[in-house]
Amino acid sequence: MISPLSAALRGLPPVAAPQELGRTTGAFYAAGGVMTVLAALADPGASGWLFVLGVAAIAAGALLLTAVTGRRVPRGGFHVLVGAGTALTTLAVLVAPSTSTALVVSTAYFFVAVDTFSYFRRIPGMAQLALLLAAAAWCTTERGVPLSSALALCVALTTTASVAGHLAARAARASHDPLTGLLNRRGFERSLEVAVVEAERTGGALSVALVDVDAFKAVNDGRGHAGGDALLLTIAEELRSSLPAHALIGRLGGDEFAIALPRSEGPAAAAVVETARSGVRHPLSAGVASRLAREPASECLRRADAALYEAKQLGRNRTARARASTGTLARDLAAALADPDGGGLRVVLQPLVELPSGRVRGLEALVRWNHPERGELSPALFVPVAEQTGQIIALGALVRRAAFRDVAALASRMDDTRIVSVNASGHELVEPDYADAVLEGLADAGLDATSLVLEVTESVVEGSTARALDTLTRLRAQGVTVAVDDFGIGYSTFSRLDALPADYLKLDRAFLDGAVDSPRRRALLETALGVGRALDLPVVTEGVETAEQAQLVVSLGCRFAQGYFFSCPLPAERVLEELPHDDDGRLTTRPVPAPAEV
Repeated sequence: MISPLSAALRGLPPVAAPQELGRTTGAFYAAGGVMTVLAALADPGASGWLFVLGVAAIAAGALLLTAVTGRRVPRGGFHVLVGAGTALTTLAVLVAPSTSTALVVSTAYFFVAVDTFSYFRRIPGMAQLALLLAAAAWCTTERGVPLSSALALCVALTTTASVAGHLAARAARASHDPLTGLLNRRGFERSLEVAVVEAERTGGALSVALVDVDAFKAVNDGRGHAGGDALLLTIAEELRSSLPAHALIGRLGGDEFAIALPRSEGPAAAAVVETARSGVRHPLSAGVASRLAREPASECLRRADAALYEAKQLGRNRTARARASTGTLARDLAAALADPDGGGLRVVLQPLVELPSGRVRGLEALVRWNHPERGELSPALFVPVAEQTGQIIALGALVRRAAFRDVAALASRMDDTRIVSVNASGHELVEPDYADAVLEGLADAGLDATSLVLEVTESVVEGSTARALDTLTRLRAQGVTVAVDDFGIGYSTFSRLDALPADYLKLDRAFLDGAVDSPRRRALLETALGVGRALDLPVVTEGVETAEQAQLVVSLGCRFAQGYFFSCPLPAERVLEELPHDDDGRLTTRPVPAPAEV
C-alpha cells in the first residue's frame, strides 16, 4: 500500500487549484499592501518608497484577485509570486523610516508563511519557508531588532506555516483521493461545476472524459490489492504528466478516472485524451463528451459514460467520442421524461407463455412513445438516443415504476407466480444505486424480488464491467432472476456464460426466421436450444408469429415462448380485457395447436 505522503513526494498536485491559488495570493498581496500604506502614514514625509511598495502590492493583488489572471498563472509561477512576496516584505522592512514601522511591516511575513505549506508540496514548501526565515532574521536584525526577537519572529512564522499546512492538508483530504492525491468524486464534481460556470460566463468550450482501467479485476486477483494500488498510482502519474496544465483530473473511485478539459472540445479534446490514454503503459478505455450549450455537468458526464461504454463494446483499449446530440429527438425525449404525465411515453406488457398450454407465466414490460409531432416511434429509434445521451437511466426508472405498478395490479388474475420482465441497460447496471432503486421499487409496489426478471442483452454481457456483474450478482442474491436477451446473435456470449450470473436464455428471433421451411435453420434453432439444456438454463424462444412456428418450437422441446402468435404487447388496462382465462380464472393465451390442426 502506498501512503499519501509518499504519493505527495512523487509529484502529485498541490492542494489548491490554480484559480484558488491566484485569488488567495492576490488577497494576501492586497492586504500586505494596505498594511504597508497604513504603516507609512505614521511618517509620510520619510516613507516615499514605502508608499510605492504598498501601492505596487495592492495593484498586484488586484490583478490576481481577478479569476482570469489567477487561472492563467502556471503552477510554477506561484513559486515566483510567493518568493516575490518575501522579497517585497524584506525590502519594505529595510526602507521603513523607523524600527517600529519596520516591525509593523514585517507582520506581512505571516501571509507568506501561510502560503508556504498551504500551496506547495513538502520539499518546495520547506525551501520557501527557509528563504522566508532567512530574509526575516536578516532584515529585522539589520534594522536593529535584537537577535532573540528576530528568532522569536522566526519561531512564530514556522508555527504559522506548520499549522496552516496541517489545516490545508485536512481540507484537501475531504476533496482528494488518499491513494493517488487526485481529486476524489466530490472534489472533481465541485471543480467541474466551477468549470461549467466559467464556460457559461465566457462562452468557452469544455469537455469531460471518463477513463476506465481495462482488466483491473485480473490485476487485483493476480497481484493482490497492493499491486492494484500501485497500478492505480502509476496510471494517475502517467495521465497527469500527459495532460495539459489546465486539465482537471480525478479518481472517482475503484478503477475509474475523470478528466475535465476547459477551453477544449470536439476532435481536439478527444485527441488530448487519446494521447494521454495511449501514453499509459496499462490498457485503458476512455469516453469523451464535449459540453453542449446550457448542458448541466451531470448530463455531460452521462454522455461521456455512454461513450466509455461504447469504447468497451468496441473491444476496449481505445477512446470513443460521445455523439453531441441526435437533433431534436434527444431534446424531445428529455422533455417527455420531465413531463409528469410521461410526454407520450408509456409501458405495454407482452405475455411470456408456457408451452404448449399458452398459459401466461410472466409479462415483459416494453416502452413505447407516441411523439406529439412524429406519432408512434419505434423503440429502435429512441432507445439508442437515450443510451447515447445518458437519458437511459431516467427512461429505465420510468419503465420500472409503471411495470411494477401494473403487474402488482394484475397479480390476482395471473398464475401463482407474479413475474415481470424489464430490460436493463449496461449504463444502469454500473450506477452505484441501481440495485437499491430496483429493490425499493419492488417493495413500494408490493412485489417480492422473486417477481422480477432483469433482461440483459449480449452487448451488455460483452461490455459489462466488474461493477455491472457485481450488481447482477447482488440482485440475484436477493431473488431477482437474470435472463440473457437476444441470445445467440453475438460472438461472445457462449464463452462468457460461465461467468455471467444468468438464470435463463431468450433466443433471438433470428433463429426462428425460416426454421419452419429450412432444415439448416431448424438445425441452428435446435442447437441453440441444446445449449440451454446442456447448461441447465431454461430457454424462451422469441418472435413466434405463426402457428407453424409455435408447433415447431414445441416439437423441439422448448418450454417457453413469446410473440404475436400468443399476444401483441398490450396496455395494462387491456390485458384483462383481451386475454382469455382458463378454468381457474388465470390469464392465458391461445394454446399451441396439434400438428393435425395446423
